[in-house]
Amino acid sequence: MNIFVNDYNDLCHERVFEKLGKIERNGHLGYGSDFYTEQAKNYIRRDLKDETVEIEFVGGGTIANIIAISANLMPYEGIIAASTGHITAHETGSIEATGHKLETIEVANGKLSAELIEEKILSLGEEYHIEPKLVYISQTTELGTVYSLEEIKEIYRVCVLHGLYLYIDGARMATGLAASGIDVSELPKICDIFTLGGTKNGAMYGEAIVIVDDDLKVNVRKFMKQRGAVMAKGFALGAQFAALFEDGLYYELGRKSFEASKKLESKLRSVGAKFYQEPVSNQIFIEYPLEKIEQLAVDNMFEVMPLDEDNRVLRFVTTYLTTDEEIENLASAL
Repeated sequence: MNIFVNDYNDLCHERVFEKLGKIERNGHLGYGSDFYTEQAKNYIRRDLKDETVEIEFVGGGTIANIIAISANLMPYEGIIAASTGHITAHETGSIEATGHKLETIEVANGKLSAELIEEKILSLGEEYHIEPKLVYISQTTELGTVYSLEEIKEIYRVCVLHGLYLYIDGARMATGLAASGIDVSELPKICDIFTLGGTKNGAMYGEAIVIVDDDLKVNVRKFMKQRGAVMAKGFALGAQFAALFEDGLYYELGRKSFEASKKLESKLRSVGAKFYQEPVSNQIFIEYPLEKIEQLAVDNMFEVMPLDEDNRVLRFVTTYLTTDEEIENLASAL
């Protein structure tokens, strides 16, 4: 079976597994007060070239978004996001369930722009509107598109001008960094809070929330505790991120995933695939006849999304484990 269904279908990278296997039997402090968690935080701060950021580890992407977005918003404050954003379409109203309204912007490619955000902010000036307080973007987007450094800088400029926080959901940040060419040390300069996703990049599970803005650091641990996000065995999270960031494994895996996607893109072009969205990262979308999907799925795993009566959109996702053989096999089947 050639696996292109998602980028979290393996247990974890072998070096992460080895690190977990070396955890001593007992003697660890709980709730993230352990040696491994502190070590992981130090590695990340080193790479960010910023000793002032606060870092918290949580179990998954949805709870990371809930904490990062709503921990310090007033009840009347809301979030601006793309209509295709992960929090908009894939988290069962998790943000709205915290009491904060999402104001969405229709986009074709998954990406917000500074101009679209400013237009939305200015449209919400009446007393009876929610007060926008945070802009949500993700790197990469739900459609596999990628923000450049200049695009994020412009978005952040608008946010600062209007007193909004900028949050970058980095569930796929490792691949996003590889695809965009942005150095990780730039991130604290271009947003107020972001995540470094581990679940989709070699960890067994887990996301790192990196808080840059001092106001967003206030009481975040209490909010995490209230939301069930503080794990007693926090050392199991810390050890995974220590393994990923100790010597650059996190970035290496992101590059491998991106490089595999470029090989797959080339092969798909060679067999005449029709791209639904121009491929730029490890999520690649093509249009495909409905009647042929069942046969294609015999030896290939992928996600199917609606398009029209006769066609569907197929999503192929590469990972650090994707092999040249899998790419060749898929192209041959297509």
